[in-house]
Amino acid sequence: MSDLEIYHEQSCKLAAMPRKVQAFLFAILSLASAICQTPPPSLVEAGQQVQHLMDVEVGFENMVPPGTSIQAREVSRKGESGRDLVVKYHIFVTGVPANTLFKHVDWAVNAERPTSRLEGISVGKDGILMCAGRTDEQCGDPNKPDDPIEFTFMPLKGEPSRVAFVSPDVKIGIVIVADPVEATDKGCTISAKRMNRAFTLAFLSGTGYPPNSDIHYTVSSEMTNDFVVKSDDKGTVRASVIPFPGKKKEGTARVKITAANCAPEVSWKWGPI
Repeated sequence: MSDLEIYHEQSCKLAAMPRKVQAFLFAILSLASAICQTPPPSLVEAGQQVQHLMDVEVGFENMVPPGTSIQAREVSRKGESGRDLVVKYHIFVTGVPANTLFKHVDWAVNAERPTSRLEGISVGKDGILMCAGRTDEQCGDPNKPDDPIEFTFMPLKGEPSRVAFVSPDVKIGIVIVADPVEATDKGCTISAKRMNRAFTLAFLSGTGYPPNSDIHYTVSSEMTNDFVVKSDDKGTVRASVIPFPGKKKEGTARVKITAANCAPEVSWKWGPI
């Protein structure tokens, strides 16, 4: 099975689930209401593309088979946010056979498809992913056996690093946001993930809200719009945000989710990199 088929399989499984991601486009909403007719095909296609990007993101978040776990632990952090930040992690996988050999795959936000990185990754003590270097199939140097891998990221603000580890029997993934855009207020959280390089598409998620309820949120950039998203049975909300309905090429977006007892707010700059 190819890498692309692996993630297509995840998307198909996700499509069969109740939708947690509500994709919308300001252009579709405003145009459809103004002229009272079906949006043009080009806008419909744009909406479908937004939904596809959301599905990829949620697919990685949900790529943890029953009985397994995956965790990233920060090793080092150097540089400045938004400029030259470099963050390194050790990644731990549990619940898989001890002799499992993984292939490392990632899917960058600016890529059309996943990319294979390193093969022959072993699972070491406490589940740490490493290059054992003991056989031809294992990555690493025989003179430096059982070497833990430092997975290195140079993220933009709010950029998710979507990584997966694939073997013939197991596919497990994780989303790492080394430089998050997030806020917390009285037990409620909100975060915005960069879904493209320019941050003109954001994946909004929040936790701590009343379950199965209408949650109100406000998006402000060149104009201000109010929306409602339905929380799931765990009080989680998800939505996509496109903050540039006007003619400007860059700006600042603000999103505020308001519940009975909390109102966290996040902001980010969007535009050319």
